[in-house]
Amino acid sequence: MSVSLSAYDLHRMLNQVAPHVSDDDTLPALTAVRMEADGGNLFVLGTDRFTMALARIATVETETWQAYIPIESLPAVLAWLHAAETVTVQIAVERNGTSISLNLATADSNIRITAAGSDYAAYPNWRKTMSEQLEAEMGPVPMTAFNTEFLARWSAAGLLLRAWQAGPRKALVLMSDDADFLGMQMPVRYESLDRQPLVDQWLTAFKPTVEIDGVIHRLDGRWLDADDDEWAFTGRRNPAGEPLMALVGLEDDAYAFTQAAAEYGLKPAA
Repeated sequence: MSVSLSAYDLHRMLNQVAPHVSDDDTLPALTAVRMEADGGNLFVLGTDRFTMALARIATVETETWQAYIPIESLPAVLAWLHAAETVTVQIAVERNGTSISLNLATADSNIRITAAGSDYAAYPNWRKTMSEQLEAEMGPVPMTAFNTEFLARWSAAGLLLRAWQAGPRKALVLMSDDADFLGMQMPVRYESLDRQPLVDQWLTAFKPTVEIDGVIHRLDGRWLDADDDEWAFTGRRNPAGEPLMALVGLEDDAYAFTQAAAEYGLKPAA
């Protein structure tokens, strides 16, 4: 059972999924890169339950097999592939009882990784998980939340990824333009999906203000002069940074706030 591809391509694929491999030894099934040949594709997969990354490349061979690169062996494999550069790598897999041996060979060197298949027998059904997310009916996403530590992992997948989320509690799906990389990140569970209270805090912070006798007043509110005529903030300021106010309907005839207050008794409406 073997597959041939360039060292460069395999190195790229492993780098794309490596940040997603779990280092939690209480979940040994997730502490390895899974390599799977099936249907003329080579899949390379990593997951720690919070994110899942899958790289694929078409192959001439149509054999079916699975193999694993334990996380502790991954740095050595990546270094070997980096040194091999663009030469062809022959990937061969052998099973001996419950042991699975993965042999990567070029014309000049080889590296062999043997893993206990029983350690990874409980590997997630990634096809089902990813298919469900890809086929999910799209719905509104008023608000969602993601762990930024996990978001940083996707930089290894490429400079540009397309993304969508079918619902606020559905996974964020990320895909490369050539569809050779697919990823998912689960959102953080959030008590409320109402974004308006958070939005309102920012919108309030954006509103311009002015201080009068130690009291802060919103400039976007109603302002009246001594004759109860209504004034409004024009949205502009003079070179000194002072807000410009004008009678409603006469916005082109603007006065600095202190001048309007002194001359026309400008004050906030009750």
